[in-house]
Order: sequence, then C-alpha cells, then structure tokens
Amino acid sequence: MLVQAGEGMGVITVRVPEELKREIELFPDVNWSEVVREAVRTRVRAEMAKRGVKDKGRILEAFKVQDEIAAKTLRYKGEWSGVEVIRWWREHRHSSSTPRSQ
Repeated sequence: MLVQAGEGMGVITVRVPEELKREIELFPDVNWSEVVREAVRTRVRAEMAKRGVKDKGRILEAFKVQDEIAAKTLRYKGEWSGVEVIRWWREHRHSSSTPRSQ
C-alpha cells in the first residue's frame, strides 16, 4: 500500500548520526521516507502482536470473509462435513498421485 505524499500523511522528524546521514546520501535514488515508513510499520505490527493489541480493521475483514464462506457452505447443510474436507485436503495436498491442476 503506497500513499502519495500529502495524502493523509503526518510528519515526524528522525535524527540520525552524521556518519549515517553521509552514508544515506550515497544512495539518492532510494526513497528513504518509504524505507522509514516500512520500518516503522513493521515495528508497530510487531509491538501490536507482542502486546496483544488487535487490529479491528483486520478482524472485521476476517469476519466478513468468514460470513461469506459460511453463506456459501449453507447449501451443503446436512451433507457436508468439515472434518471430511480437512482430511481429504491433508491426504491430497502433497500426494504425488494426485493430479495437479494447471
């Protein structure tokens, strides 16, 4: 997900040692703002996971997908077994005798 500069972007200042700044300047073609954004994004996700913080947006999206799957499987009510489907996939996912779809 790339966000264009100016579109809902906050501004932070990052201080780095002079030596690191000189090294960064050796690579003017690198989008250092994006590098820092990605590093911060990765750290925020790690901290959220470590501290048990839930991403409500992702949870709501998962609920939506789950509801869609449930709606699609309702037509199999009475004749469909999740246990049987899981067992079938476990037996066939790595089998060399099972033809692979192209």
